[in-house]
Amino acid sequence: MTESNRAAQDAPAAPPPLPPSGAFMPLVSIRDHRRLALTLMIVVAAIGAPLAWYKSRAYTYEVFASIYVAPRFAKVLKSDQELEFQSNSQYQQYVEQQVRNIGRYDIVRETLAQLGPYRTMWQPPELSERKAALRLIKALSARAIKNTYLISATLEGNQADGLAETLNTLLRVYLETMKKEDLYASDERLANLRGRQKTLDRVIQEKSVRRTELAELLGVTGFDGKTQNPYERLLQESSTALDEAHRKLIVAQAALDAYDPKEGAAARLALEAAALQIVANDSGLNSLKYHLWARRGELLNEISGLSPQHPLRAVAERKLRDLEQDVQTATTNVMEATRTQLLEQRRTALREARQVEQALAVQRQGIQERANWFITHFNEGMAVAQDMDRLQSQLNAVSERIDFLTLEAEAPGFLRLQSQALPPDHPTGGGPRKPVALALVAAIGLGLIVPVALDFTDRRIKTAAQAHRLLGFAPLAALLDQREAQNRLVWIDQMRRLTLALGQEKHEHDTRRIALTAVRAGGGVTGLILDLARGFARDGLRVIAVEANALKPDQRYMGGPLTPGLIDLLNGEATLDRVILPAEGDLPDRIPVGLALQRHLPLYDRFSQALDPLLERYDIVLLDTPPVLLSADTEYLARYADAMLLLVQARHTLPGEMKRAVRLLEKANPRVFGAIVTGLRVYKGGGYYAEMVRKYRESEEAANRLIQAHLNIGAATAGATETGQRASKWGKVGRLFKFRKNRIKPSPVA
Repeated sequence: MTESNRAAQDAPAAPPPLPPSGAFMPLVSIRDHRRLALTLMIVVAAIGAPLAWYKSRAYTYEVFASIYVAPRFAKVLKSDQELEFQSNSQYQQYVEQQVRNIGRYDIVRETLAQLGPYRTMWQPPELSERKAALRLIKALSARAIKNTYLISATLEGNQADGLAETLNTLLRVYLETMKKEDLYASDERLANLRGRQKTLDRVIQEKSVRRTELAELLGVTGFDGKTQNPYERLLQESSTALDEAHRKLIVAQAALDAYDPKEGAAARLALEAAALQIVANDSGLNSLKYHLWARRGELLNEISGLSPQHPLRAVAERKLRDLEQDVQTATTNVMEATRTQLLEQRRTALREARQVEQALAVQRQGIQERANWFITHFNEGMAVAQDMDRLQSQLNAVSERIDFLTLEAEAPGFLRLQSQALPPDHPTGGGPRKPVALALVAAIGLGLIVPVALDFTDRRIKTAAQAHRLLGFAPLAALLDQREAQNRLVWIDQMRRLTLALGQEKHEHDTRRIALTAVRAGGGVTGLILDLARGFARDGLRVIAVEANALKPDQRYMGGPLTPGLIDLLNGEATLDRVILPAEGDLPDRIPVGLALQRHLPLYDRFSQALDPLLERYDIVLLDTPPVLLSADTEYLARYADAMLLLVQARHTLPGEMKRAVRLLEKANPRVFGAIVTGLRVYKGGGYYAEMVRKYRESEEAANRLIQAHLNIGAATAGATETGQRASKWGKVGRLFKFRKNRIKPSPVA
């Protein structure tokens, strides 16, 4: 039993591992379905044994032969990488391939063609060649013998004559075929290689002619990496000169742009400054200025003593003005000439640089074209030479392969016949005994497996451990099937334990309203409630059973045809005293459900008001609720009750049904929730419950023997009267024992 509101506090940090389900019990399954098992055994044996007898009347003969697989090729040439195994795994793969090659369809067909008169052994007149080959393949088997270099070949047949000849012929065909395929491929490979050799010779000859033509055209002796291009140095020098001319052109253009008046005021000022500097240093202009200024001095001396009105003064002043005009004119002419000269010099230098650059570019283009022509033809010659080297290598390899195949054609190779097959002396198997025995074994096995499979695929809950694993917590109780007489004493003890557990829950947590429900209809809720009521009554507790199952009322609750019940109490049509039926016989105080026309309880809000007064009269109130999967009343009653117990009927409840029922009840959030597994079966093969049943039966037999011994002793030591009195006394004791035994006998399941 678990409490939802105390789960977080009481739950351990690490839950213990769940027990094994115990649902898979092969011996129990076989015993339960022994009739089915016996029927299957008889039917299969009756059909299989005669059929096996009919199908296996012929005897079987076997012949054996072995093939040696060499780990290395016995070569004629010094070396050949193709015929060397690089590792042991590669050798093993080769062996496995040969094992499968022995039974190849083409080899078997060729074997049939070479068998001669023995061919009819495998191919009767009415059988096609394909079917005959498949028949021979089916009779043939091959395997690698472990830790040896041998392959064992076995051939089975129904007659001894011709069996060894067939296997020896097949192995001979196999060895010849493998000799051609493994190394030689004989004529085809040589023909292909010689054709390739001729093609390579022709192509090499054509390329040799072309290489000679290119060498004469270019004037070289060979085509290799050491031959230099004669135009390479000229092209390099031309490129250097062109770059230098281009730089000079840039310099000349910059010099012209520095003095060109078209480039702006800065260029004009630079030109003016340069011209002024040249004019200032011009010797002719300076000499002219010197003579003119000397003459000017003379004139100034002449007019220094003349008055302004003197006629000579006017003449002298006019001459002075002429002299100044001449100086100015000469200076202007020299400046203009200088500016023109500077510009023309730079324009001339620019034209020269441009012409030089253009000429060098034309020269470089010509050299480049000649160099490209040379390198194109030289590269072609290099490619031709490389192709000739590659083709020559291929030609050498082909020639070596031709020589190898020619020389190795007579080598022993990897495979050879180690021992040939000998005619069989006696049959090695067959006859009807073994197949018939196998048919009988199959009948027994099928008879044992089918019952186990039936129970293994049965998903119904069979044990309390299964319910434990599905619930995640242990059930409150696990009750044996009380309908079996052998379980009576154990069931009484289990009920006693359940009663004590619920009584302890009542004393510790005041759990007085206990509701019981089942997963599905027929779960035995009513019977268990009545048994619990009798158990509580024996402990001195006042208990009443309330039928809250409007879905299917039980006859044991009813006192008469129109007895008022719980529905009348909720509707206010009857009082509590009227609906309570007093105890009678094995039945406790009880309240029937009443006339349930709507198949559910009305007026849930009056439930507490109607039933809570029962707690003043009774110590425990047991609520008989409908199956939770069939009625919503149970979910409400789970919230009303102090404890909600779910009955899981073994061998009737599916895991999915129980999980859905648990989810519905957990959604109702009862204060206390628990589960009870009922109807458990005791398996005769052993187990915990079987041991308990045996112990209780032994204790009951011992008690009976003890009573009988006391009766015998009393009869031997007393007189007839005293003996009669004692017999009467012990008879009363016996009747008391029987009475108690009848008193605690459980009521039938609802």
